[in-house]
Amino acid sequence: MPKIPLSTSLGEEKVLASDFIAGLFPLSEAEEAKEIYERFKKEHPKADHYPYAFCLSGVNKSSDDGEPGGSAGVPLASLLKEKDIDGMLVVARYFGGTKLGIPRLRRAFLSAATKAIENARLGEAKERFVYALEVDYSAYEALKKYANRLSFSIVDVVFDIKVQLKLYSSDRLDGLGEKVGLFDLVLPKPQRETFIEEISL
Repeated sequence: MPKIPLSTSLGEEKVLASDFIAGLFPLSEAEEAKEIYERFKKEHPKADHYPYAFCLSGVNKSSDDGEPGGSAGVPLASLLKEKDIDGMLVVARYFGGTKLGIPRLRRAFLSAATKAIENARLGEAKERFVYALEVDYSAYEALKKYANRLSFSIVDVVFDIKVQLKLYSSDRLDGLGEKVGLFDLVLPKPQRETFIEEISL
């Protein structure tokens, strides 16, 4: 599954007085790209060019925005594909008065964008089995004791006459009762839900 940005992150590169400020943005649908692009331009109103690229569910789009052909948009799209990221990169380029040439220009755009990715919080969609339970307090304590060892999480806990909770696991929890010493524990049929979990590159 592609990785996705969990929030906006920035990266910056300076080359011969030219300044490159890259933003990596979450993108849930292609229609958001224009809004993100216009907002980034307003945040950097004095930049000379704003090349961009986005990847989303196999759809790629990019623009050099007036920079020499192939120096920005396509390399940015290739970087997203290489890093397996669904999101949008936009770079504000402030011209410093010295022409860089296409190879150096491309490296500068990629360096700023790579720094934005390195500074990003990234997540990955993962499917989990979810079990909704109601147990007594002693059973709850037993489940807590074994949660880490058996690789499941206890969430949405409500304390009442009994304890209402949910168990999240990447695998089915068949036979859980015997493993935690609760031989009368009957698990319901699990639901399957997709969650975004933060990961590290």
